[in-house]
Amino acid sequence: MTEPTHDISVEGFIESFDRRYPTFILKTLLCDRTTGCNIIWADNEYEALGDGYMGDDEITVEKITGMNSGVIKPRIAKEQEKQSQRTKSRAEVFTPSWLCNQMNNDLDETWFGQRDIFNTETVADNGANTWTTTDNSIEFPKSKGRGWRAYVEAPRLEITCGEAPFVCSRYDTVTGDELPVGERVGFLDRKLRVVTEKTKTRKEWVRRALDALRATYGFEYQGDNLLIARINVLETFAEHLRNRWGSDPQQDELEQAAWIVSWNFWQMNGFTDAVPTNKMGAEVESTLGTFEEPEPEPIQPSLFDLFDDVFPDETTEETNEEEPKETVPLCVIYDWQNGEPFEFASLKGKAAAMGKKFYAVIGNPPYQESRETTKDMPVYNVFMDAAYEVSDRVELITPARFLFNAGATPKTWNQAMLSDEHFKVLHYEPDSSKVFCGAEIKGGVAIHYRDSQAILGPIDTFTSYPELNSISQKVKALFISDLGSIMYPYSTYTLANRLWEDFPNRKAEVEYIAKNRNKLSKDEKEGKLSNLRIITTNIFDLLALPNWDENLFFDAKPNDEHEYCRILGRANGQRCSKWIRSSYIDLAENYNKYKVLITAVNGSGKFGETLSTPIIGTPELGYTQTFLGIGSVDSEEEAQAIYKYICTKFVRAMLGVLKITQHNPPEKWKFVPLQDFTVNSDIDWTQSVADIDRQLYAKYGLDEEEIEFIESHVKEMD
Repeated sequence: MTEPTHDISVEGFIESFDRRYPTFILKTLLCDRTTGCNIIWADNEYEALGDGYMGDDEITVEKITGMNSGVIKPRIAKEQEKQSQRTKSRAEVFTPSWLCNQMNNDLDETWFGQRDIFNTETVADNGANTWTTTDNSIEFPKSKGRGWRAYVEAPRLEITCGEAPFVCSRYDTVTGDELPVGERVGFLDRKLRVVTEKTKTRKEWVRRALDALRATYGFEYQGDNLLIARINVLETFAEHLRNRWGSDPQQDELEQAAWIVSWNFWQMNGFTDAVPTNKMGAEVESTLGTFEEPEPEPIQPSLFDLFDDVFPDETTEETNEEEPKETVPLCVIYDWQNGEPFEFASLKGKAAAMGKKFYAVIGNPPYQESRETTKDMPVYNVFMDAAYEVSDRVELITPARFLFNAGATPKTWNQAMLSDEHFKVLHYEPDSSKVFCGAEIKGGVAIHYRDSQAILGPIDTFTSYPELNSISQKVKALFISDLGSIMYPYSTYTLANRLWEDFPNRKAEVEYIAKNRNKLSKDEKEGKLSNLRIITTNIFDLLALPNWDENLFFDAKPNDEHEYCRILGRANGQRCSKWIRSSYIDLAENYNKYKVLITAVNGSGKFGETLSTPIIGTPELGYTQTFLGIGSVDSEEEAQAIYKYICTKFVRAMLGVLKITQHNPPEKWKFVPLQDFTVNSDIDWTQSVADIDRQLYAKYGLDEEEIEFIESHVKEMD
């Protein structure tokens, strides 16, 4: 790949386009084919500019050109602060060109049956991912339906397309570097390269290139992103034409191309399949019946004639009917092959017309929905499911937490994906910053592929290392139970009702504090265990309010008529224990037993990391939400055996199968086998931790390669 020649941020993006093309082309690209109006801003990012820039306001030529030049610009040209805001609030993580190339190569491999068709992926001397374009003409398979015309006409969709980096790679959306036409990697670029190689005349080239455009789709929520995407797609058509024929598109060619692009790249709320709106309580409705057949050749200025029936004349006679409810139409796109408009939503469900499905879907969907008052919620699973409904072949990049049954995606959904025989992971990267510069995504990211027509799995249990897969299979063969089965989480110890009986006026106060510290959980909202009963991490502070009638926690055991219990927790950032009346605590069964205590939150989730120093808990010791208890045994020797076991590299390797975040609940230990910790065990617990590791390797039949993997990837604990 040659050195970049241009930085997209140097010159105004919209004003440059408007200067080089007739204004009516920009007007066409602003048209929303569903509503007959223009696309809208869709949020209030631009509201500081005044009237006409609110979320539901249309984007017009006047609002983005002339005195308003520079209002809309590619993300790379925005101030760093605004980029960060969009990343956080909208979960926008823009995809670098090398990754778009890799994923498009994946899809092309399913078409051609081999890799390195359009280019070869390489790594530069500085460690950067790049590619080298192939010089030879593209050779297509001889099998039916895999020829070059079929490839050009096979409809592909980029979901939540942003600036359309998977479609066309005029510039790298991360760096802004312009890419020469011959080295571009978008799927439209690939279609147009094939057209260039397989056609002999300009007329034939244009005809086939327009076929390629008709087979290129994308949708986006944000109006600014959508306009940029439409411009990029149209410019891609024009630039490939210039590169091949040395001339600009003729006006009729440009009109036709712009018209196609305005249909194929549409503004949509991916959750509702409808046009975006900020109107509260708006109902989704179908308006397809109001459409007329579009004319094959658009003639300016009659582009909006299609929608006369959708928007009747304002002079219509008034009636005494009730004011209609606010509605928003389902998005309508065009099926060029069958010559008819249809609602995108009609592709979903069992009744969907199979002939209208996309050959492939690709993209980088939003990861989460930002909320002001509650925890951000993942949404990428919703987009994954939606993509599977509209295409047999789907390749996406998303957070990888669901592969480990972690994160906030529904556990039933996680399991369904892991048991899906049509689903596989193409690449897993635990360090998300290697893919998305500066973005920290707990648990890493994964590129995954689903083909409803192929048997690819199921995954069952996902691990990021092949060695760990083989180790897990050997451990499973001798598996009886897991270590998590003898763990006692924080909810084991709770505040007793007697506390609120003695202090009835303080319950509301504590509830208020809990709410304002975002301590109320989903469980509480569903009527399950209340956070007013959980002995939270900050319980020593929460129940030490100045206006309480008396102290609840004491540094030393009071010498009075009451019985007291000792609770281990944290205060002022340090581990400590305090005393509280036993009647105020519902004690767990391991309170009077020996146990090993570890922190419930530990590290970052990186494979092989150490655990915070465990503690051997003596009888008559409870603990707050900070800790997790392991075991409930009668002797200190058994507790010492548990302590040594969790310090082994073997245990932390098996823990690493599922633990990919800082959280350390019992369910993350399901692949750590439970052992007999008594003197009758097949493991000699009197030996050193290193010796115990060797015994465990032998017990589960690990070979030298597997042992070396654990020894080299898992850190030794002090």
